[in-house]
Amino acid sequence: MTIHDRSLFLFSFTAPAAKKQIPIIYVLLALVFCAAQASAQDKIQWQHASAFEIEGMGWAKTAGPFDRLPDSAKEKVNSTAWNESKESAGVAVRFTTDAAAVSVRWSLTSASLAMPHMAATGCSGLDLYARAANGQWRFMGNCRPGKQEGNQATIEFPDGAKAKRECLLYLPAYNGTKSLEIGTSGGGRIEKPASRPQGLRKPVVVYGTSITQGGCASRPGMIWTSILGRMLDRPVINLGFSSAGDMAPPVGEVLAEIDAVAYIIDCTWNMGTGKEMFLDHVTKLVQAIRKSHPVTPILFMGQSMFRPEAHPSERTLDQEFAVHSLQKKGVKGLLIVAPNDFIGDDGEGTVDGVHYTDIGMQRQAQTLFPVVSKVLGVKGS
Repeated sequence: MTIHDRSLFLFSFTAPAAKKQIPIIYVLLALVFCAAQASAQDKIQWQHASAFEIEGMGWAKTAGPFDRLPDSAKEKVNSTAWNESKESAGVAVRFTTDAAAVSVRWSLTSASLAMPHMAATGCSGLDLYARAANGQWRFMGNCRPGKQEGNQATIEFPDGAKAKRECLLYLPAYNGTKSLEIGTSGGGRIEKPASRPQGLRKPVVVYGTSITQGGCASRPGMIWTSILGRMLDRPVINLGFSSAGDMAPPVGEVLAEIDAVAYIIDCTWNMGTGKEMFLDHVTKLVQAIRKSHPVTPILFMGQSMFRPEAHPSERTLDQEFAVHSLQKKGVKGLLIVAPNDFIGDDGEGTVDGVHYTDIGMQRQAQTLFPVVSKVLGVKGS
């Protein structure tokens, strides 16, 4: 019953019994009462995102609530990577709700919402996914940014209210998330989810370039690391840094701090050429990881070229030389992933010949899924 319906009902019920005109003040009071009831029911109950499960972060303590590197890493990565670690690429909030809709309120660290070749929905927006009855993650909606401070959006679930609906909310890929609140109205609840199954808790760590960070996905949920995470149904930590994923020592020490189920290295686009340089960088990175994780798989991705005839590139061959050299010395658990099928051969996989469109992101995730699944020993992959 709407506010208008309630007031008419009250007036029609009272007037005949009194057999006289009701003072207008009573009608106004009734309207105010009904409006207050409706407002109370529609008021959003906000909770800070930290009340739920934060995935995609390798460290519990960082300067910003959704920074991707801790202060201890500042002297171990280049300055560009450090600055970009303040951007929340790959970070996601997992929660459950029984509400028919979820509201999100967020503020950003930068007033720059978009780039010439990447939409604001990907740079500074958020994506909501929900787990379907068959267990797969389904896109529910994008929260579009309009300003730096105080963005707000509400996404309704097509099937209405549902008990214990599991959700994933992906944060901006090329902007920092200063604050984030999630809420429901009408009595709906939002809660911290149950822990993932024991065998699916360790994350896959991906270290790489702007393509890894998310350039140029139209939405954060379409970054290839996020797609791969949903396909594997386990956390993936995105340590992609635009123009700064150069594998330079001692970055391997930073990666080794995370207890990962596997490491994926996608750095060729940000490195120069030369077998000796690749041998030096790859060797030191592997040695740093192997000190703490002697058997954890490390996958090295080749350079994804716009034109298929350009494969294999010089950088791909230089990296393969370095990996093969370590394998000949007895280092185990290293895998080369050829890039030939990452983005297809029809030219539709990139925005500018380098950075990926959504279809390029999807293709790379689909190419990597069986490879990573096999490495992790996932049955049926």
